[in-house]
Amino acid sequence: MTLQHLPRDETRERILAVALQLIADHGFAATSTREISERLGFTKAALYYHFRTKDDLLAAIVAPAMEDLRALLDKASPRGGPVARHQFVEGYVDLVASHEDLVRVLSDDPSARRRMALTAAAPLYDRMARLLSGSEAPDTAQRARVRAALGAVHAALLGAAPDDDREVVRAAAQATACAALGLHSPRPSASRRPSFA
Repeated sequence: MTLQHLPRDETRERILAVALQLIADHGFAATSTREISERLGFTKAALYYHFRTKDDLLAAIVAPAMEDLRALLDKASPRGGPVARHQFVEGYVDLVASHEDLVRVLSDDPSARRRMALTAAAPLYDRMARLLSGSEAPDTAQRARVRAALGAVHAALLGAAPDDDREVVRAAAQATACAALGLHSPRPSASRRPSFA
């Protein structure tokens, strides 16, 4: 069965996967709709049937991660103190691990970060900064700690070598992020929370 004969949802998912891979390899600005359609084996018109613009395509690629982040924030208690902050860090590590290719694109590609598709991320980032800092109005030092914590998660997961033990990397990312936030390392839990993977 060719891609054009797959059910619409499967075709859409295949387009998103191929587009993300090409954007990860070449950058958002350098990836053309022609290149995406050729990789998929159909015309640009067929691609436009699913996504009218490259920005629409990026918005669809980003949407699942934004939904996961929104759900993680909605689940977190803003007044839960250090335990809630630590649980959020654990959930954020899981989220980044399950969306590594996308996070890598957003971290490395300024042309993707400036697109309209990511305007929804700014309020989510603000909520995350308030939660992680433990303050409704984080000061400069608290905002710096939040950036350091998130940077630690991204660097640990995205910079991991192929043969690194992923659970060790995740635990180190979580511990480093918590240390940046001034949170004590937790005792190992008997059961891990469900991941987004």
